[in-house]
Amino acid sequence: MPGTRAPGARRSLGSGGRDGVVMDPQLGHGRTVRRRRARSIVLATSATLALGLALLPHPAVTTPWLVVPLQALIPVLCLVVAVAAVAMALVRQRWAAALLAAGAAAGLVPALVPTALTADSSTAPAVAGEAGELTLLSLNAEYAGADPAALAADLEEHGVEVLVLVEADEELVGELRARGALDGLPHRTGEIPAVPQGGHAGGAVILSAHPVRSEGVLPRFAGFRHFEQPVAVVQDPELGSVRVVGVHPVPPIGRDFVPSWDETLNGLDRWQAGRAEMPLVLAGDFNASWAHPQFRALAEGFTPAAAASGPWPGPTWPVGSWVPPFTQIDHVLLRGLVPQDYRRLTFPGTDHRGILTTVTAAGA
Repeated sequence: MPGTRAPGARRSLGSGGRDGVVMDPQLGHGRTVRRRRARSIVLATSATLALGLALLPHPAVTTPWLVVPLQALIPVLCLVVAVAAVAMALVRQRWAAALLAAGAAAGLVPALVPTALTADSSTAPAVAGEAGELTLLSLNAEYAGADPAALAADLEEHGVEVLVLVEADEELVGELRARGALDGLPHRTGEIPAVPQGGHAGGAVILSAHPVRSEGVLPRFAGFRHFEQPVAVVQDPELGSVRVVGVHPVPPIGRDFVPSWDETLNGLDRWQAGRAEMPLVLAGDFNASWAHPQFRALAEGFTPAAAASGPWPGPTWPVGSWVPPFTQIDHVLLRGLVPQDYRRLTFPGTDHRGILTTVTAAGA
């Protein structure tokens, strides 16, 4: 009716309201309080996520065991948080965006290949020759399922002189031999047992174009499960003696496996520290990435072959899955040697990419 006003409103004396009516100031104040509260919640959540991601690559713990798989997921987590930072920026949550971006960067940096991490040439073991190259291929054959035809073709194409196979068996080796792929790799470590230590995933072998002195397998470091990890001294005619280890800790999945994984990496670190008399190659499926502090501790003083490809050479696992490859757990670590190149090779029948690298003597 004429002359009536809505409850909670008053007639404007100026030009501030529609049709001369403005809302109660308390309603506007309530909306402002709610907006500020929502911004505070978003900011606190962003700060918590950023801090957690920044700290995640650093604790070398096995309890709770989920920490180790989460560390493997750091590249994925950083990508998700980076996308969230962009979304926050678009809705003008600039402080939240800055925190998320900083957390993603802090979490990702330890997961990058440290291209400046090289063995000091002044302390590197001497090699017999001043020149020469050695081409090495390392591959997890996934329960010996890697396609022998594809593997044989790459061995020939790239002139591989040392082949490190983990999760292999004698049947796969026999198929390679039948195709003539091992004519150029006549020397090897011992025969793979029908049931290797640690189960069918535990078989491994090192094959070489040059004479090999087998040093057996690494000691059993882990209490629960331990895969066989062969050790061989390759007598390269130009580089001299080079010790090669086929590395394969158990995967860090589960309450029992994570401690064994940790014990194997720590045991390998202690083992290699006492063997500095000749160049050393650690090659295989480490089931660990640069995001794991245990792996970074082991790799200290080594030159990663991946350094030849920059700080992000790309993931090596899982291949051919509904999940795209997201982590680099296959490595070649060098001491007393320098990588000249680095390539990831894909083979049907295995969910790992092979690592191909050519190395020379340090300081040559």
